Amino acid sequence: MAFLLWASTGIQRTEHGYEYRVAPSAGALYPIETYIAANNVEELREGIYHYSIKNHWLEEIKIGNFGNSLANAALDQEMCADASVVFIWTAVFGRSKWKYSQRAYRYIYLDAGHVAENLALAAASIGCGSCHVGAFFDDEVNSIVEVDGTDESSICLSVVGHPK
Repeated sequence: MAFLLWASTGIQRTEHGYEYRVAPSAGALYPIETYIAANNVEELREGIYHYSIKNHWLEEIKIGNFGNSLANAALDQEMCADASVVFIWTAVFGRSKWKYSQRAYRYIYLDAGHVAENLALAAASIGCGSCHVGAFFDDEVNSIVEVDGTDESSICLSVVGHPK
């Protein structure tokens, strides 16, 4: 799990006081936040977690099985309930809007694509399968990860696990 979190959104290196992440971001503003729903992860209780990039650890949001809730929110895509982990990416819009105004939304989705692609490549490198999910009810996913849907909102999901 630690490798997948780092490979998708982690800090690659620090030089001259600047932290360089593994995925590019427009203006180096990094509006994407990473949450996970742990369904079946060794040494991690089922639940919703936020990835603290700076500290490279998971912050517990709430404990419980949220696989079925995510599957329902994702238009009954059962892979969200069956996968070992569901990555849930949100955007904190203000991080980009102050600089790019309305164009920020375009850049935010590009940033999310870079992060999701990094996850897919990292998952494949360790023998796991992944699938990106764009079809979901935003408000339901926002509720699961406890974000407001205005200042911060879900924008993309990815499931990771061992293919059957």
